[in-house]
Amino acid sequence: MSWMRRMLTRGRVRTARRKLAQSPSILSYAQLAREHARLGNMQEVLRVCGEGLDMFPGNPELLRLADRAAQLEREDRTRELHRELREAPRPALWRELCEILIRGGRFERAEECAREWYAATQDGQALLMRARSRVGRFLDGRHREDGRVALELCEAAARALPREQEPLRLRLKLVSRIGAWMEARRVVSQLLEMVPGEPALEARFRTLLSLSEGSPTPEEALLEVEKTGRLVDDEPGENLELPQDGSIRPRLQELASEEGVNAAIYVRGGTALVQGPRGATADRAARAVREMVHSSRTAARRLGLGQAIEVRLEGEFGTLMVSPGELGSGALWCNGQVLAWHEQALAELTGDRPSVAEASS
Repeated sequence: MSWMRRMLTRGRVRTARRKLAQSPSILSYAQLAREHARLGNMQEVLRVCGEGLDMFPGNPELLRLADRAAQLEREDRTRELHRELREAPRPALWRELCEILIRGGRFERAEECAREWYAATQDGQALLMRARSRVGRFLDGRHREDGRVALELCEAAARALPREQEPLRLRLKLVSRIGAWMEARRVVSQLLEMVPGEPALEARFRTLLSLSEGSPTPEEALLEVEKTGRLVDDEPGENLELPQDGSIRPRLQELASEEGVNAAIYVRGGTALVQGPRGATADRAARAVREMVHSSRTAARRLGLGQAIEVRLEGEFGTLMVSPGELGSGALWCNGQVLAWHEQALAELTGDRPSVAEASS
């Protein structure tokens, strides 16, 4: 940014601050946050959005601005960490990079970084980070193979770090969420050997005694999760991972109501919202979108192509566009071509939006 443009932007920041002081509204908070974003000051964007959310809890616009600012801040730190690792790699840098990627939901990239870390150092913490990344992938996509690999990595991390509890607690979290209670009881027993007499673990063990009789093996439990798309602690009929601002369903309904649109679909984790098709047709469409997202991400990773941004199929049936994004995966099935505004609406739905500064210019 030129010095002249920076000066003008700073002037707009002062104006936005005065407006906010005179009239503390959602609009004035959002405007001040956008002006800070133009200057590249993401810390101030987060501070302003946080202050605004204290006054207007759950506001979708402020939440979106804060999420995007946090993402941009993570991306800046990620680039810096990559540079430092090239110059002078050390475990603390690897760990921070993996943590940032996991927090951002970039589980595949986090696992790749942990794999590089382990290849360079043979550090047991790298195995643990690989396990955390794969657990995140499984909980996000609910695929049996991801769960199986996650369990194997938890075991490997536990062998590499025999005196640490974290690998066992990570395995306990996973087997508990899939309902493999007998395995959960075994892991709690191992933890009690490390920390005998811990009240929380002893209470957990007593609870698992009644649950473990007749419980499925981890492999059986993983298969059931893949079939149903549900973990044992999911609320009936709800997806705990869906955004809480209530904006998904109305947007899907708006898209599906357009002429020429056969279906609008949103998938996150094991749950899907479908507008257009009903019953078994809706279920098949949601499963197809989920599988396409998983397959395209896997292929992109194996070929070293980076992140899959869009999948588009065209034929006599029309056009199917699938958009994997930060907040979930969306899809549109149209009779003809997907229009530009359809693409924009789908991008906003899945979190694949322009930067805060670009969106406000």
